[in-house]
Amino acid sequence: MFNKFLKNLKSDLKNKKKVRSSYNFLLFFLISFSLVYLFLNIPIIYNYINYFFGSLSNFILNSVFGIDSKFYFLINNSIIEVSSLSYPIIITNLCTGILEFSILVSAIIATIGVSIKKKLTWVFFSTLIVIVFNIIRISLTSFIIVRFNLSFANFVHGFLFRLFLIIIVLGTYWFFLNSKK
Repeated sequence: MFNKFLKNLKSDLKNKKKVRSSYNFLLFFLISFSLVYLFLNIPIIYNYINYFFGSLSNFILNSVFGIDSKFYFLINNSIIEVSSLSYPIIITNLCTGILEFSILVSAIIATIGVSIKKKLTWVFFSTLIVIVFNIIRISLTSFIIVRFNLSFANFVHGFLFRLFLIIIVLGTYWFFLNSKK
């Protein structure tokens, strides 16, 4: 299998059109990633995103998991206080899914040979997918922090972050590439 990959790679590297197409994808990806990531990190936009994930996660902790918690927003970070914890749960930039969203949307935008309509449709679906899975990730991690211990929560948080990044981003992009129309 690996030999076949190497053989295909060698063949593709000899094809100037494919090499040029790869460079164009990379260039468009880097430009769109920079623009999307920087745009989403403009303070007013970032604050709304962070507030959205923090307040919704707090709501889920209260209503779904039955954990009495209070939500605060202070200087770019959402803070969830739980009476049984001696420390707050802080939703930071990496918790917002901005990085994952920027990677996924940029890959979709940079893909060559796909209609604008299909790209826009998949940007919309990608937005929903990232929001739903990010809320699940934050809420589940917060629940684990409260019910178990911080070291186990750190492990789960790191695992869910990597899983989210790999499966959601690559999986969604794979479905985009393999979808009809």
